[in-house]
Amino acid sequence: MKASLRELRDRFGGTVIGDPGVSIKGCASLETAGTGDIAFAEAARYRPQVETGGASAYLVTEDFPDIPGKTMWAIARPRETFIRLLTYFHPDQQYAPGVHASAAIAASAQLDHTVSICEYVVIGEDVRIGRGTSIESGVHVGRGVTIGEDCRIGPNVSLMGGVRLANRVTVHAGAVIGGDGFGYLWMDNRHTKVPSLASVQIDDDVEIGCNVCIDRATFGMTRIRRGARIDNLVQIGHNNDIGEDAIIVSQVGLSGTVKVGKRAVLAGQVGVADHIEIGEGATVAATSGVTKDVPPGDTVWGYPARSIRKAWKELAHLARLPQLLRQIKVLETRVKTLEEQTNKPDSS
Repeated sequence: MKASLRELRDRFGGTVIGDPGVSIKGCASLETAGTGDIAFAEAARYRPQVETGGASAYLVTEDFPDIPGKTMWAIARPRETFIRLLTYFHPDQQYAPGVHASAAIAASAQLDHTVSICEYVVIGEDVRIGRGTSIESGVHVGRGVTIGEDCRIGPNVSLMGGVRLANRVTVHAGAVIGGDGFGYLWMDNRHTKVPSLASVQIDDDVEIGCNVCIDRATFGMTRIRRGARIDNLVQIGHNNDIGEDAIIVSQVGLSGTVKVGKRAVLAGQVGVADHIEIGEGATVAATSGVTKDVPPGDTVWGYPARSIRKAWKELAHLARLPQLLRQIKVLETRVKTLEEQTNKPDSS
């Protein structure tokens, strides 16, 4: 796909400084951009890279300094525009409707005529798949699963029995949704499994990364609400409720019955104990261990997780510990000397 800079300006807005007729075929970084590419310079500090760069045009802020000989496209929100350009020039792969001959489809499954089913997909009894959904190779879709419209299911995903996906859900390669929850009770001198009788509900516009595991509920449901984003290698425990537009970053582990509020952010490698509630808009910094509820809007860090300001203060005090120990030793020596002088017999 190609477009002139003039066409892009007419589509997205802004002002062109330089040649509006230059042809653009894709997006690239400042370091790698060449002829036909447009690159993004977010601030004036990137001027040296623009001066020496090889891109055909540069997307810049409205206050970016003019550079002779360089074609620039100034716009109010260049970062947002660049994301739109990425989608424009590099759209998601589209699959033609149809079912590959190697796929195994149960007789009772109901598939819209526009769906795309790739190689070696297995679709169980009573499955329903909506318009425009594509399912890539090696996917397992269990009995009674419902998949809505315009979903994208990546290679080797497992959707276990009864799982429900709404519309425009993206599940990347290797994810397992609806596996048994990790629940055991010590009975009769052994670990006895607690049955996972319910399932998982994924709402509209959710994106789930590679190798994510989302466990089915014991009762009720495990739910991922609209617009949530889950990074690779995340474990979502049984009966969790993940709020709208929440962000959960790689290697987070959530125990059972955790509730995460709207727009909350859990950074990488956070661990959350069972029956914890993380409030709306809260942030849990990377590697934290959450053992009690986090109020809405708070930012916490550490193990156990506490207010990040308190944690930083404690860390600053710890950094002074060697100095404090030296001071204590000096004081101990002085006290000992004073005690010896006090206890020394009076020679008079």
